[in-house]
Amino acid sequence: MVPFALILLLSSCLSSCSTLITKEDCKKNMRILGIEHGKRGYSNLSEDIRKNCTTTTEFLNLEAYQDGFKMGWSDHCTAFQGYEMGRKGDLYKSFCPSEKEDLFHEKFLIGKKVYEKNDQIADLEEKIKDLSQAIEKDNTSISTKDELKKNQDELLSLKRDIQRLEQKGKNLGHTN
Repeated sequence: MVPFALILLLSSCLSSCSTLITKEDCKKNMRILGIEHGKRGYSNLSEDIRKNCTTTTEFLNLEAYQDGFKMGWSDHCTAFQGYEMGRKGDLYKSFCPSEKEDLFHEKFLIGKKVYEKNDQIADLEEKIKDLSQAIEKDNTSISTKDELKKNQDELLSLKRDIQRLEQKGKNLGHTN
């Protein structure tokens, strides 16, 4: 049986630990905090600020946070950032200004293809390693050697695909 004190501690942590806003954040210039959050690609945290900071400051300037957030988010919404997010395998999340959204999303999708192809490369390299070891241990069938050659060719093809995608992803214009 779980002690009541432990349940109380866990429930208080779940309600207070689930936010990105700290008491130190509440003391910061709200415009600067908004810019920082936007540049990092966070969601707009105005509601979290309202909940967590109303007891720590006399005046909470959420309008300044909103303005800063819009500026920071606009800086976040670059072609390069979209590509990098996709390349790292991040989930797509964008509330970019409409004039930046198309290019951001396009570059994200290119980066996502690079990410997926890198996964395929890792799988192929493992297969190639296993097949090479099998061939070294005992002179296996021609079909095993053919499979090894096929995997090696596919690996080279994937690496070439990645190079092309990286060039498209790093090009700052549309790639249509």
